[in-house]
Amino acid sequence: MSGGTLHQLFEDRVRTEPDRTAVITDRTRLTYQQLDARANRLARHLAETVRLPTGHLVAIRTLRTPDVLVAVLAVLKAGGAYAVVGPDQKAHPVVADARAVITHQRHLARIDDGNDRPVITLDGDAAAIGAHSGEPFDEPPATGWRAGVLLTAGTTGVRRPVGISHERLRAAYDAWAEVYQLDAEGRVLVTAAPDTTEFAAGWIRVLGSGATLVLSRREAFTVADTDPLTVARLLDDARNVSGLRLVAVGGEQLRLDEQVRLERRLAPGARLINVYGPTEVAGCGTWFETGQLGGPVNYPERHAYLGRPFPGCKAQVRKGQIWLTPPGGGDAVPTGDLGRQEGEGPLEFRGRMAHRVKVAGRTVDTYRVEAALAGHPRVGEAVVGEDGGRLIAYVLPAPRSASPGAEALRSHLTGVVPAADIPRTVVPITSLPRNSAGKVDRKALVRPPIRSATSRSAGSKGGGVPLTAEDRVVAGWAMAFPVAIMSFFFTDTIWPGSTDLSLVPDPWAWFFRGLYVAESLAFAAGVGFLIGGRRLMPSLGRPKGLTTAAHLAIVYLLASWWPQDNLYRLAAKQDWPRQAALVYTFNVPLMIAAGVVATWAVWGALKSDPEDQK
Repeated sequence: MSGGTLHQLFEDRVRTEPDRTAVITDRTRLTYQQLDARANRLARHLAETVRLPTGHLVAIRTLRTPDVLVAVLAVLKAGGAYAVVGPDQKAHPVVADARAVITHQRHLARIDDGNDRPVITLDGDAAAIGAHSGEPFDEPPATGWRAGVLLTAGTTGVRRPVGISHERLRAAYDAWAEVYQLDAEGRVLVTAAPDTTEFAAGWIRVLGSGATLVLSRREAFTVADTDPLTVARLLDDARNVSGLRLVAVGGEQLRLDEQVRLERRLAPGARLINVYGPTEVAGCGTWFETGQLGGPVNYPERHAYLGRPFPGCKAQVRKGQIWLTPPGGGDAVPTGDLGRQEGEGPLEFRGRMAHRVKVAGRTVDTYRVEAALAGHPRVGEAVVGEDGGRLIAYVLPAPRSASPGAEALRSHLTGVVPAADIPRTVVPITSLPRNSAGKVDRKALVRPPIRSATSRSAGSKGGGVPLTAEDRVVAGWAMAFPVAIMSFFFTDTIWPGSTDLSLVPDPWAWFFRGLYVAESLAFAAGVGFLIGGRRLMPSLGRPKGLTTAAHLAIVYLLASWWPQDNLYRLAAKQDWPRQAALVYTFNVPLMIAAGVVATWAVWGALKSDPEDQK
């Protein structure tokens, strides 16, 4: 096993291959020597600015690459430990322990927590940083101090910090090197966000092996280190497939049928491995290739295999829970994941303990229900949760498929899972909310409303049936048609003379009649969207308050045309007080509403801050 510090692993490559490209982003290419020189300058500036005891924490509050890599290496060279915490994660507990912060100027307002600690801005302090020497930095002795603090994915709550030593990360690198078999000729695409364990593991694997870290999907790559959702999109482009020799998939677990389908899309000889490694073991736990199976598996859509431990690691199943021994040895840690293993066969994933729910006094294995739902040919993904004592299934249709109906899904589950575990509420969705690690954010799933006990479906004799998003859409549009008829015929009653066309010659009169019909339809659409649209919008993962504002803004944009045009037609052009009142009553709110909708539409891109990915 290799010894020394984590950054020494990188520096060894700097000495042997200084001119080889180390990292590529959308706008930057750095050789190993250039990346090392930048890190050395920042390390000297950090040592000069901050009295940093060995192993003490520096928070890196930016996600912009390659600046994150420069900052990580600089902190390590200066004898500190790093933690990458996105600027949007306000007041994260790990930041309170930081002796200093490295960031960019545009993030200062967002990360200000009132703590009087040194802050280095990579852009604002660029001149001072650049004045230092880029020559090798003399590091303090490496005697067991921690290298960093990694954050868990946060699928069960707040992202928890986990301290990781240099020794553990070096041992993890040795394990990865044996399985991945990367070499200096590799071009490795890493798609995880810089504040995730997956990214930390990715850059260590790549830069430790002397390969090129690719952080732009516009560039060619020979290895893809990614998540299940992204790998499917990457393989849709034939140009990516032809040069691929290895695909490593982490984050969410791959079902066996998914892994087999992905393997069939690769070129002959290319490998696909499913990687499992919680933060507690530095992202290095087990790996699975389909060749580890002894033969065919019945119902592959119901199985997700984690495979064998990485070299130097151990995996055990204790009372149904998976325990992992980290690379380099140490105490086994519980993962919170459930598993099973038959003999010497590969370890199988059986869901998370935290995802099991209580309904009517009994525990429901949601993973079993989700796996059964995934077996339906028209289901791409499914998540099962509980709310108000009822089971809810969120169903994402398979590509190029329509969402199956609730009754069809319940029929599909009958005889496969216990009758009491069959969800009575099925919510079709267009996407699943995910966190920065690519895992499903179950807390962001919007719970559909529950009808009161007095509410009855047509012809029902029992209790009320939960009103799903699909129900509300149908109800909204069912109401829209009579509203359109009513608004069209009652326009002259409400605004006498507003639609008088007696003095307008044909064919121009017909153009205005068409306009009146369109206004009535827009008003009706607004009413329909008011009733049915709100339940569909949260599935896109925007903040609740912004989604509510966007819902009302869309309603206003549709419904306001009918009253405003009629009022404008009745207002004299020289009646300036009325004209001004109409402008501020209708036109200004229309502009505001359009801005709210635009913000809601691009919120995902704004939140991820594209500048940080350059």
